[in-house]
Amino acid sequence: MPLPDDTLGRWWIELAGMNPNLVDDFRPCLVAFVAFDHGNKPGLAGTGFIIGTGENIALVITAKHVLTEGVLNIQRPVPRYAPSAIFVPASSLAPAIEKEKLRAMWLDGTRGEAMTIPHCSYNDVLDIACCILLPQEITETPFMFRGVIPLDTARPSVGDIVHTVSLDAMDVIDHAHSAPFSGPRPFTASQRISIRRGLVTGVYPDGFRQYRWPCFTTSIPVEPGMSGGFVYFPREAYTISACGIVCADNSPSEARSNQMISGESVIAYSWPALALSLPERLPLPAPSYSLHEMMRKGAMPMAIGGIDHIEISNREPNGDCTIEYKMLQRP
Repeated sequence: MPLPDDTLGRWWIELAGMNPNLVDDFRPCLVAFVAFDHGNKPGLAGTGFIIGTGENIALVITAKHVLTEGVLNIQRPVPRYAPSAIFVPASSLAPAIEKEKLRAMWLDGTRGEAMTIPHCSYNDVLDIACCILLPQEITETPFMFRGVIPLDTARPSVGDIVHTVSLDAMDVIDHAHSAPFSGPRPFTASQRISIRRGLVTGVYPDGFRQYRWPCFTTSIPVEPGMSGGFVYFPREAYTISACGIVCADNSPSEARSNQMISGESVIAYSWPALALSLPERLPLPAPSYSLHEMMRKGAMPMAIGGIDHIEISNREPNGDCTIEYKMLQRP
């Protein structure tokens, strides 16, 4: 079923070019993850979006594989273990987050920052990660992020119209590749914002194919680098909020250039992200709380749709826990 409000019968539409003001509004809500290999050459790994801010701090959601695959493949293009290895240490699958190895590029249209990432949280169950971002320099004047996309705990239904928002056509130019370079490595990162309109084509609360976490599919094809972006319901008079995180794409190749053909992007529900834990403060060590607990304490923006229908149990010492979704009456 193509988009019901489109006279051309398209399955998806690129909206960014027709909505420059919306692009400007979304720009400070997004970050691009830039990783560095053993020679300090930079590479772009994927997208993230800001869900909460404070003085000199921001919380960012992304797809876990942006870190555990995208970042890791840039940092370690040659795996430390053989493909036939039976036991692989967890440290071999974790990206390095030191400031020399990973940054989050943030832009607001007038300035840019290469943010440091002192902490990342994810688990083995979900393809969702949460990161803490700090400015590259702490000054007497607190750095204030502009732009937040709160989480949305509502679950879409088949046929719902949704929009995806991600960074697209990302590229990085290394200005120190031709000669030895000491000190900060200069590079230029370029990107554009993609806003695409499409339909929910399937809902899978228990997982879909190899994607063994609550998810849904849309008719919108997504490109490399868009993983970690967000999906929202375009509703007038409602706060724009993330009901999903872009995680994978199974679209036929012709759908990427032909809007008359349906794509198949795989979107993780946002609500399971509430089970992820973050430290109460920096520097570490510090007590950790789930995003669910932090919302209840008022330490971060409450999810649109509320959290009373989300239950968390079986809290493990490492911060992992079980999360359950009850029933929600959507507006």
